[in-house]
Amino acid sequence: MTDEWRVDDLALCISRHGRYPPEVRPGAVLTVSAVLNDMPDMITDHQGTALRFKDAPDLGPRAAYCAKRFRKITPPPADAFDLEIIGLMNGTSVSS
Repeated sequence: MTDEWRVDDLALCISRHGRYPPEVRPGAVLTVSAVLNDMPDMITDHQGTALRFKDAPDLGPRAAYCAKRFRKITPPPADAFDLEIIGLMNGTSVSS
């Protein structure tokens, strides 16, 4: 089970393992780059979902961040103001 995680999801860190790098801390928001199923926990050997992030150090080929330490953030749909700002950032015209 992947807990509905997908690549490019935003993940809010809610707890930190002692071996995580300092930038992966409670309150940090990271972008998912990979979702790994049935990843064994090093201590308990239970299988679970693990995540890798675009904006956090890779923990190595056989390690990833435990998904239980993160909550998925689902932003609301863009409103008219958001669309205007996105258009300005992309250099495109936005008509109302």
